[in-house]
Amino acid sequence: MFKIYEVKGIVRIPPEYFGVADVNSVAAKVLRTQYEGYIDPSIGLIIAVYDVKASDEGLIIHGDGATYHEVHFKLLVFAPREREIVEGEVVSVKNFGLFVNIGPLDALVHKSQITDEEPLDYDATREIFIGKKTKRVIGRGDKIRGMITAVSMQATARQPKIALTMRQPFLGKLEWIKKQIEALRKAGEE
Repeated sequence: MFKIYEVKGIVRIPPEYFGVADVNSVAAKVLRTQYEGYIDPSIGLIIAVYDVKASDEGLIIHGDGATYHEVHFKLLVFAPREREIVEGEVVSVKNFGLFVNIGPLDALVHKSQITDEEPLDYDATREIFIGKKTKRVIGRGDKIRGMITAVSMQATARQPKIALTMRQPFLGKLEWIKKQIEALRKAGEE
């Protein structure tokens, strides 16, 4: 889930930026360096800083050559939540599961969470999982729908950890879901 936060604060503008550009552009550059890519456990992964409006007048603190300006800006944040349904593309297949890109981050679908219909075999040479009975295949490039089962957002982590399941009706490889819906329609027509 993406969210927008409106923030009010103070931005420190170092002396090397004086006279280079207008105060809003400089403040935006400083704020982007501070915030973009930062994980705040309470709100999520900060993707972008935009719509920056800094006051023209700043304060100088004795012993510091920088100026401090009041600033208003917006943050675009990616905040995945448990039980949220997401769609993404399989970007990597390992013997323990699938990594799925769900926007700005990758999530893990453990092999036990890919399907509840049948056991799966891992084919390391083709980097795919194959159903033992149906021979259905899932691998890199496939589009899937899953439900987030766990999220670990820690400010010290390089990347949040997100776990998905595809073991419920209408979750899984989109191609499988389409066939499931067609089968239900046919059964309803009979």
